[in-house]
Amino acid sequence: MPLKDSIGGYRMLSSHNVEFGLSQAHEVNRSSLAELAALFPVLASLKNASEKRLQLVNHTIVEEVLQDLGELDFGKGVTAKSNAALWRQRGDHKPLVGEFAFECKFKRKSELHERAMEHCMKFFVSLQPIAVDWISLGTTKTGVVYRLRGNPPQSHE
Repeated sequence: MPLKDSIGGYRMLSSHNVEFGLSQAHEVNRSSLAELAALFPVLASLKNASEKRLQLVNHTIVEEVLQDLGELDFGKGVTAKSNAALWRQRGDHKPLVGEFAFECKFKRKSELHERAMEHCMKFFVSLQPIAVDWISLGTTKTGVVYRLRGNPPQSHE
């Protein structure tokens, strides 16, 4: 990701995600955290999980339109799939935010060659001055949804 306050740098974040359509949880009360904890046991560790209910953030359903762009080769066997994403509100299709992304996948840090990583970082930093008019520093797709009604997310990076 770009730096939060200036063009020409980067910061790296790591995340572990899982996605599934709530329609896949057929017999589960999809707003009950306790019932979803049966699918994702780690949720049970949250304080008062048995009493909590899930709600849409700002009553908004987000639709992501994703376009694969191609594969980037950073050398030493390190490649990255690139794509452009548009998040928009379902219903009126009001655009919320767009994103260009590329992802290098590897199982062990030893698989990531230092020279390839350097090429990857240089590529990312070199794109920023070219796209400066399109970059919203300090913004994330999720943050845009939280800010729809003036409620900024709490950053815990």
